[in-house]
Amino acid sequence: MRITVLGSGTCELRSERSSPAYWLQAGGRGILLDLGQGAWRRLLDYGHQAAEVDAVIISHPHPDHMADLIPLLFALIYDPQLAATARITLLAHTGLEPLLLALNQAWGDWLNPSPEVLTRHWLKAGDQAQVGSVQIATATAQHHPYSLAWRIQAGGRSLVYLGDSEATSELARFARGADLLICHCAGTDQEPKTGHLYPSACGQLAAAAGAGSLLLSHFYRVVDPEEAVASAAGHFGGDIWAACDGLRLELTADGAAEL
Repeated sequence: MRITVLGSGTCELRSERSSPAYWLQAGGRGILLDLGQGAWRRLLDYGHQAAEVDAVIISHPHPDHMADLIPLLFALIYDPQLAATARITLLAHTGLEPLLLALNQAWGDWLNPSPEVLTRHWLKAGDQAQVGSVQIATATAQHHPYSLAWRIQAGGRSLVYLGDSEATSELARFARGADLLICHCAGTDQEPKTGHLYPSACGQLAAAAGAGSLLLSHFYRVVDPEEAVASAAGHFGGDIWAACDGLRLELTADGAAEL
């Protein structure tokens, strides 16, 4: 299982950080975890092609997590090569369905690829899904009414992606024993941001979950990544990374390692 950070930032316009998105290679499948603005291009920047995408997971319907879903939907109709070959599964909370219907009303069928090209799989907390041999489970994330946390397992490895969320005991149980926990560290310890995690809370959650390693991401300018890692390390003894666009990690039986 290998993950590439396509976007480690927020809605802030920054040359070094795109909005949240992660490229996961697991079980022979390519999966996008969120698709914030700039992420679709970042996929190409880091050596991957649209044809490699088998699934897209949306954690919640905020623009900085799903804005580039629009160019993907458009390409699935009007990019001749992609439209002819793509077979993509879109996984998201059931609350995303009316939003996509509203986009169709605004743009007509320009954003409505056929079911053969795009399979829409709507879920709620506690539901499970499968993409090839990749097992996917969901839990409630504390951020937006339609927020979901995602646990992805393949080849004996597991990753938990919270999207935006505050820490809860339910999420600690959900992430139990995960090889990698991805936490969106949008606030500082001194100024926590409502609906998000902050450095010490990330470390505490990873420790409570017994996770193998921790990736901090979704950094606003006010968050110093090195200080965030140091704060989280005060509560969690596993490996910790501060995400940057282009960071690659591989999960193996020996643990997580940077590539």
